[in-house]
Amino acid sequence: MDPEQAFLTQRNLVADTMKYLDDMANANKQAERGKDTKDQEVDISDGVTDDNYLVSARAQRPQRSQQRSTKKIHKTSNLNQMSFMRQIDVTREERLVAREERHLVAENFRRMGNDEYRKCNFDKAIYFYTKGLQYVTDTPVLYCNRALAKIKKREFKAALLDLDTVVFKLDPRHMRGWLYRAGALARLNNELESQVAIRNAFIFNRDPKDQRYIQMFVEKMRSEF
Repeated sequence: MDPEQAFLTQRNLVADTMKYLDDMANANKQAERGKDTKDQEVDISDGVTDDNYLVSARAQRPQRSQQRSTKKIHKTSNLNQMSFMRQIDVTREERLVAREERHLVAENFRRMGNDEYRKCNFDKAIYFYTKGLQYVTDTPVLYCNRALAKIKKREFKAALLDLDTVVFKLDPRHMRGWLYRAGALARLNNELESQVAIRNAFIFNRDPKDQRYIQMFVEKMRSEF
């Protein structure tokens, strides 16, 4: 080969050098871009320690049914409180007046019941006695009258419920309560308990007038009661 043309086949050192420099420059640029990207990344765990690590959860809203029930509870509580305050505000004199009025109403029902009893309308008599007991629940008279009307209807067990209320809860000395109880038990063929009731009537009522009435009732019970 002509020595003057030998450079055509030889490596160009200048070009190689320039390419090498370009590659280095490109490599530096890529390295800087990578560094910038890493600097921009945020570490979400940065600053988290055992002391300040908290887990937060979305608060669940109560369901509508729960909200309604809560409102009902508050409303009921307010009503109960208002009723209680009303009872406190009522004076002793006002309570006595209200009780007297109830007794007057109960007495009117007793009279209407007695009127129906005399007409032998025993169902109506029981109705009026029961109405009276809705106003005054601690009166032996209405219980005894209602029991006697039930005895006339031959509802002896129902009558005993009223009479037991009289002699075991309201007034253990009540003469008519024991005597009517004796009559109902006799009609149920419970002669032993009937005699016990008669004896209690004698024991708790020592007045001579009461003793005569008891004796008369016992004789009448054997035939008419």
